[in-house]
Amino acid sequence: MSSALTATNQKLYDRSFILAFFSQVLFVPANAALVHYAEWVQYLYQGDEQGALLELGYITSFGAILGFISRPWLGQLVNRLGARTIWIAGYLLFIGGFMGNLLLEDVNWLIYALRGIMFLGVACIFLSSITYITLTTPEERRTEAIGILGVGGFIGFLIGPMIGDMVLGPQPGALEFERYFWMGSICVIASMSLLFFMPSPPGNVKAGSLSLIQFVKTCKKYWPGSIVFINIAFGLSMTVPLHLLKKFVLDNNLSGPMIGELGFITVFYLVYAGWGMTIRIALKNAPDRIGRRKILCVGLSAMVLGYCGYCMVSADRMWMLLFPALLCGTGHGLTYHCMTALSLQTFPKEHRGTGSALALMAFDCGVVFGMPVMAQLVVWQGYNAMFLTVAATVAIISGIYFKQNGIR
Repeated sequence: MSSALTATNQKLYDRSFILAFFSQVLFVPANAALVHYAEWVQYLYQGDEQGALLELGYITSFGAILGFISRPWLGQLVNRLGARTIWIAGYLLFIGGFMGNLLLEDVNWLIYALRGIMFLGVACIFLSSITYITLTTPEERRTEAIGILGVGGFIGFLIGPMIGDMVLGPQPGALEFERYFWMGSICVIASMSLLFFMPSPPGNVKAGSLSLIQFVKTCKKYWPGSIVFINIAFGLSMTVPLHLLKKFVLDNNLSGPMIGELGFITVFYLVYAGWGMTIRIALKNAPDRIGRRKILCVGLSAMVLGYCGYCMVSADRMWMLLFPALLCGTGHGLTYHCMTALSLQTFPKEHRGTGSALALMAFDCGVVFGMPVMAQLVVWQGYNAMFLTVAATVAIISGIYFKQNGIR
């Protein structure tokens, strides 16, 4: 396909999209397997549960800070070097940080550095993939394109936690964790190999300075509005399934099998990701047909109810996880692609990398400030207080956004 073709003259599901989709499918299991990272931190921390929880909050927040700080330059690097080049660099960084954990024997400065490298890799990967897709798909089907690419992520969420459970088992030791890190790295290498067969997108590479001032000027000129704060709220909400859920399971004696040999984490993600993927596919055209804000409103409302639903889960009512899994899966399935499309709609093609960076910086901001605060809140008041705080925060920010912008 000639690079002279514009995105509007291309069909949506071409070779570029299919390779990007399967690259996502292969990468996300490794990233999703990090839901078990809390267990790795607890293993290294040798039995101090509250200390391990607080340390997990600090480690995750430090990594997110590194990703947050790097976003302005990454966005401009995507504009200058191309989305595919930065995408490959992201995979290499993630592999380095992931495999570096095999050098650890306890919690020290190195685990912070490695988590930071992994966050930096993920920052490159998602920034580049979003930019690539928005440049290679028709303008009028952009939300659908982002949504279907996200289906690849849901497939990864179906596979990653389950494989992690199978590899680690009920009482993981050094050998199990070694297999866990090797498994994730192999997935990422396979994912990266597909990028070498993808054509470079048209209109992506643009000479320019790599300066923070230029990034700020561009964001100010094309500022997308209060949708940025929805990105922050979404980042905060995702600290639970991505970082804190495994610790919730360990601390509340929810580690036993639920269905056959399947444990809590596996069942939760099968429902969460399976339903999220189903609703994303079923309603793939809805945002462009009836309005992105309407779908976003339904998604955020489901997410608020889902986080309230976590409060019903206990050791003798493990089946209640179906409520937060279904509701939060609905929220994720309807929210992310609408939120991202609304965040990028004001940025022209030559600055799409900067727009993607701004949206993901806002997401990181929710993790940077939310993760240590939520961990500390659990220590002070328990998990239910944390779940309700997340629900209230998302509800308040969503209410402000829709009052300012309406639902149409």
